[in-house]
Amino acid sequence: MKTQTNKWMLLRFRSASHWLVVFCGAVLVMMTPAIAWSQHDHSTGQSVAPSVGNPAIPFELKSLEGKSVGLNSFRGKPLVVNFFASWCDPCREEMPLINDLAFKGAKGGYSVLGIAVEDNRAAVTEYAREFQLLFPIALDLNSTVKRSYRIFGPPATFFIDGQGIIRDVVLGPITPERAREAMKKIGIAR
Repeated sequence: MKTQTNKWMLLRFRSASHWLVVFCGAVLVMMTPAIAWSQHDHSTGQSVAPSVGNPAIPFELKSLEGKSVGLNSFRGKPLVVNFFASWCDPCREEMPLINDLAFKGAKGGYSVLGIAVEDNRAAVTEYAREFQLLFPIALDLNSTVKRSYRIFGPPATFFIDGQGIIRDVVLGPITPERAREAMKKIGIAR
């Protein structure tokens, strides 16, 4: 009797484990498309981060003044795009350098655009006054552009040539030496 019970228990265990394997396999098959979908950024149509040698991702944002500003606004001339936030200490440290780049850009044939991320309009307005910023500031209040450029947080600076190709990227604070090196890559001797 005991042998019969053991056989019945083994058969029942095999049957249950079989159905568990079938169930797990079915769940895996159903989830594979969802997993694959989640591993790509579908908001921009790009599956890789913007990188040196590739075109910059177009965007359109509102400036502090409420005007539309985007990558196409600067087409045809080199552009320095600086992602920053008013609360970011490294951004505060590098901002005099970014402002100096903007000052020299008027005569140097290039532009600087600041993109405020993870911030609010009032704080960015006060920040612009405090630093007497000489360049336009776009507001990326919902971090759409920040996500499409695949940066985790400010500061980050992209150096884009007149054809819209990214020639250099600095993630984190930028130094004067690093800025000079990057400017040469977009055709600006500094």
